[in-house]
Amino acid sequence: MRETTALFKFINYRKTSYKKPFSSNRRRINGLAQLEESIRHSLQCSQQELKTVAQFNPDLQHLCYLMSGKNKRLTRFSPDKQIRQCYADKQIKRITDRLNTIESGTPDQLQAIATEKQKTDQDTQNLKYSLRRLGEPFSSIISDSKTEITEEQINAIRDLAEQDPEIKRVKQKLNTVARYAKAHNQRIALNNKTNLQANSTVLAHEAIFTIPVHNGVELDSQTMLGIISSFYEKYLPDFAIMFAVYHANEKLAEDQTGNHVHIFVDGYNQSSGKYDLPNQIRLLADKYARFYKLPEIGTDKQLSTDKNQRVGEYIQQLFYQHANKHLKGQDLKLAFLPNTDERQKIRTEIRKQADLPKHQRKFSFYNRAKEQTEQLKKEAKKAIDAAKKAEAIAEQAEQKTQQEKQHLALLQQQQQAFADKLKEIELETHFLTYQADQARKDEEEAKKFLDFVFRLSAALNNWWNTLIKRVPELVRIKAAAEVLEVLDTCPSPENKLIKLEVNNILEREFKKACELENRFGSLESTNISNAISRKKFTQK
Repeated sequence: MRETTALFKFINYRKTSYKKPFSSNRRRINGLAQLEESIRHSLQCSQQELKTVAQFNPDLQHLCYLMSGKNKRLTRFSPDKQIRQCYADKQIKRITDRLNTIESGTPDQLQAIATEKQKTDQDTQNLKYSLRRLGEPFSSIISDSKTEITEEQINAIRDLAEQDPEIKRVKQKLNTVARYAKAHNQRIALNNKTNLQANSTVLAHEAIFTIPVHNGVELDSQTMLGIISSFYEKYLPDFAIMFAVYHANEKLAEDQTGNHVHIFVDGYNQSSGKYDLPNQIRLLADKYARFYKLPEIGTDKQLSTDKNQRVGEYIQQLFYQHANKHLKGQDLKLAFLPNTDERQKIRTEIRKQADLPKHQRKFSFYNRAKEQTEQLKKEAKKAIDAAKKAEAIAEQAEQKTQQEKQHLALLQQQQQAFADKLKEIELETHFLTYQADQARKDEEEAKKFLDFVFRLSAALNNWWNTLIKRVPELVRIKAAAEVLEVLDTCPSPENKLIKLEVNNILEREFKKACELENRFGSLESTNISNAISRKKFTQK
């Protein structure tokens, strides 16, 4: 059975980003801005949105998958229609909407809230004791839920008490009920205020699962997404999975490894109503340590560097165990391999690369493609220089033996081969440049076509409404003029597919216009079908 290492790394995102005092850039705390950037990167939104150089290989994008309820190809979320950006905005909005309902404050403000909360908790307990002594119906108001007590609930108790002739001092007892309801509601409000501890609370959490490239192992999308999603569903079930993506296009086409998964988890605990994901991860690590009789993490409020590292190690070991259950029957096992000097160097290099922006990393798709092209050019140049040098030596040794002449001929053949290779590279570079220009042109034509379709549809709908409603003839003529005005902006694309689609759109709108004109009748000045027909035939 093959054994391989795997990387399971998680990143926490708080309200705002900042640097811890006396720390390097590696200790920078990630905020909502970094969360938004990571979500857009993971969904591979348009490069205009990312404002960076290319990070993905467009030829391999069909291999990427999005898991949001069920697995779908990422290409179904077309960036041209802004669907991916909208989906990314939706995921970010679910975090910020809840954040906006929770108050945060300075340490002094939070301390004041904590003091008030302690007093309210004591008042609530005392009033509970009094209500239990009063009995029904007054004790029925006692609640441990997180929902507020309403005026309707108090009125219902008042009605029951006033209808029972055996209950004395109703007004005094109802006053106790009202005081308890006020304290209960105040306690809920204070809990909401202190739910978010300034900037220290983890609002969302991202985990990355990959098998390092140097292991030479590749797993399919279903396996990798299944492993990481089931891990969170099993061990952290109170935290909702926002979505997960499988990337298989941050590499060159000939690469066989480098696939990985991003998963985003909401930091809000659906059971407790708190933002306590780091604490739950620490408890999970402690549970693992106790089971295997390892050094425990403890209950320190601030963990030392050593204990933080231990949490990561225990969670990684637990993840390995979970993943290996999924990998049964695949002749593969995740394991911690011996820490050789070579592996230590690789880890050091990975840590250095992790500090750089994605497009600057050594193993990014963009830089690897660029390095490959530069390397081929250098090799070709070196070969040509070597061939020229060999030719000069051969000219000086014309009188030498036949063996030297044969050697010279061989070097000349090599020179020609390398020159041909360089020419091939230049032609390929020219072809790729042409393809890129053509793609940009097609994209511009497509955008013009979509803009025309949207404007034409809006103008036709307005015109149709003037036909079916009783409006002045002047309004109807104006609506028709707007349609004619939009038709004059009909694009003339060079792309055959777009040109065909333009004709199809115009053909459908021509038939609709004919039906509407026959049905409602129209003046010559508002005759739309003739204008559409003339425009349609110009596109053939």
